[in-house]
Amino acid sequence: MKLIVNGDDFGITRACNYAIIDCYKYGFLTSTSMMTNMPGFPHAVELMKEYPDLSVGIHLNLTVGKPLTKDLKTLVNADGNLNKDAMNKDAVVDPEEIRKEVTAQFDYFVELTGQLPTHINSHHGIEMIPGAEAIQLQLAKKHQLPVRRFFTLPQGNHPDSDYVIPNMCLIMKEDWSIPIEPEDIINFFNDDMLKSDDIYELAAHPGYVDYELMQLSSLTNARCNDAYNFMCDELKDWIKANDIELVTYSQIPLKG
Repeated sequence: MKLIVNGDDFGITRACNYAIIDCYKYGFLTSTSMMTNMPGFPHAVELMKEYPDLSVGIHLNLTVGKPLTKDLKTLVNADGNLNKDAMNKDAVVDPEEIRKEVTAQFDYFVELTGQLPTHINSHHGIEMIPGAEAIQLQLAKKHQLPVRRFFTLPQGNHPDSDYVIPNMCLIMKEDWSIPIEPEDIINFFNDDMLKSDDIYELAAHPGYVDYELMQLSSLTNARCNDAYNFMCDELKDWIKANDIELVTYSQIPLKG
């Protein structure tokens, strides 16, 4: 089995940025996904440049923080912040506003980092907003980048494209406040998965808690638990014992 170990929300706050770097330096994290409209983004760019071998993708976000574009109407609430209610099934969202904002986030990544992201994925599964899946896929095709399996799809290959990597493993409990333990991760992967040549992505949100995070996210202490998991000896030993090959999205050849 080949395994991408990805930390989402790089750039959300400085504390979370440091946790992701710790997981890369002292653990087995191979990849991260950057939010370009969040307060910790410039700091994340500084850290990224200190660790050029870290695979950094973009974490497209339409649900939290200030947008990078102006004059949005259907994606924001009364105070001008991105509105998670846009994901409600009865919400009416202008696809051109989606295109405008995700393009701005992508371009800002390239502007500040001086390079393309290694992959594309989304915060809160924004492809569930009507029109967003197609826009993300168009962005992937344009820049020849792999994209994480969409939440709108069943497990398996995207029916229209070889850009979508199918096997994303977001291990979670019904109550997000209950932390994921190392044994939860170990028990998730059965023998057939471990013996296969398939690529899987283990996605989590490693982070440390600071004041800024408490203002932005309800996911706080569980991030610390994810950081522990991505650095713990128990999982390091499991990876070694099962000959799991740690890889990144940048190592995936695209067929499309």
